[in-house]
Amino acid sequence: MSGGFQSGISKSRGRMDSEGQKVSNPSAMLAGLVSKRKKLQEELRNIENQVYELETSYLQDSNQCGSVLKGFEGFLSSSKSTIKSRNI
Repeated sequence: MSGGFQSGISKSRGRMDSEGQKVSNPSAMLAGLVSKRKKLQEELRNIENQVYELETSYLQDSNQCGSVLKGFEGFLSSSKSTIKSRNI
C-alpha cells in the first residue's frame, strides 16, 4: 500500500528550473542556471562599484571635518573657531 504512494510521489516530482518550471532537458536547465549566474555576477559587480564610489566620495567629502578613519579632530577645531568668531 505504501509502495504505491511512494511511486506516485516520485512520479510527480521532476526537475525544476530556478523559476519552478519543469525542465526535462538537463542541458537546458544548466544553460538557464549559467545565464542566471552571469546576470547575478554582473549585478554584484555593479553593486561593488557603487559601494566603492560612495566610500570614495565619503572619504573625500569628510576630509576637512573628519571621518571614521581619521577621527573628528578637524570638525571639533573648526566648531570651536566658529564659536569664538561669533562671540567676538
